[in-house]
Amino acid sequence: MNFIESIRIALKALWVNKMRSVLTMLGIIIGISSVIVVVALGDGTKGAVSNEFNNIGANRIFIMTNYQEEVYDKDRLTHEDYQLISEVFSDKIAAKSIDYNFNGSTYDMSDNKEPISIAIEAVSDEYNSIESFEMLQGRFINSNDVNTRRNIIVIEESLALDRFQRTDILGEKIIVDVNGVGNAFIIVGIFEPPKSLIPAMGAVQRKAYIPYSTGAKILNASQFIPGMDFNLVPDVNGQEVIDEIIKVLSRKHSNVGENKYIGFSAEGQLEIINNVMQMLTLVVGAIASISLFVGGIGIMNIMLVSVTERTREIGIRKAIGATRQDILVQFLIEAVIISGIGGIIGTSLGILLSKVASNVIDIPARTSIVVIIAATLFSTLVGIIAGLYPANKAAKLDPIDALRYE
Repeated sequence: MNFIESIRIALKALWVNKMRSVLTMLGIIIGISSVIVVVALGDGTKGAVSNEFNNIGANRIFIMTNYQEEVYDKDRLTHEDYQLISEVFSDKIAAKSIDYNFNGSTYDMSDNKEPISIAIEAVSDEYNSIESFEMLQGRFINSNDVNTRRNIIVIEESLALDRFQRTDILGEKIIVDVNGVGNAFIIVGIFEPPKSLIPAMGAVQRKAYIPYSTGAKILNASQFIPGMDFNLVPDVNGQEVIDEIIKVLSRKHSNVGENKYIGFSAEGQLEIINNVMQMLTLVVGAIASISLFVGGIGIMNIMLVSVTERTREIGIRKAIGATRQDILVQFLIEAVIISGIGGIIGTSLGILLSKVASNVIDIPARTSIVVIIAATLFSTLVGIIAGLYPANKAAKLDPIDALRYE
């Protein structure tokens, strides 16, 4: 009996027991689709997180005083430190900024609306080369704004719409309350922040930028700085630069051997997050794969039932010349067809479900051709393994005993 004839017989046998065959496939279908959904969402999330870090600066580092240690005024970072690091590492730094972060609110005395909360970042004129955002109107902070401590502000588009109900507001004033003190700012630019993977929770806080010198004036913090933000040139190891900067600062402040300063690398944080995501994907994928194991047991069970039901058929085939190999191949093909069709349906269903889940939970899904091929091959392998024992049992049947079977 040739291979094509074996496939024809296998398909006929499966068609005779359509409902049983479909139910047998369910384990494979559920297992394959579950694995594909988990892997697709996991890979998509990793890609989205990488894009998120690219938006905030993938080659970005931040240096600050380590307040977990006992810190005195002589240990705190100053403007001199900022200038020193900028000069010493000028060949490795593409953009730099001092970064004050504080909260404020804006309101209109002419109406009774609730004040709008604002997250204010006081930064340098190079900050828009560190963090990615699109200027929609006007301009960003320039060096003259920083040097003269001008009360200018660049606000988020949504803040303009919430506060003024329009966006043609360049040159207009906005009052920002910081610690109970109202500060008048001239609006010089409107920007759109990059879309974030993580949606804002609770109260939405709008964002705005002002010169860091103005921020220091408002906070009465002209001597010390909270931290230094740098975007490094390409192909520079962020962690190595952090270590070198900390050494320079430790020598300058006579704190060699002490952990007075710490640094964070966006690249390092991204690597940690990707490792965690990969581990979670593997764990959840392994759990989902249990259904494949269950599906394999289902195929084995049904094939054993099929061998028992078709014992006389096997005896007749052997009596008219079918070899042990013919019987073995016939039942193996049936098992592989069941798992193969289940794998194809499961793969298609997995791709569809991953897209649906992506739209529902707003997380991108990324299904690679490698995963699809691996899922199909794995389902076929499950069929071979699950069908091997029943097929071997059928092949070993004695034709005389098989013909006598009732």
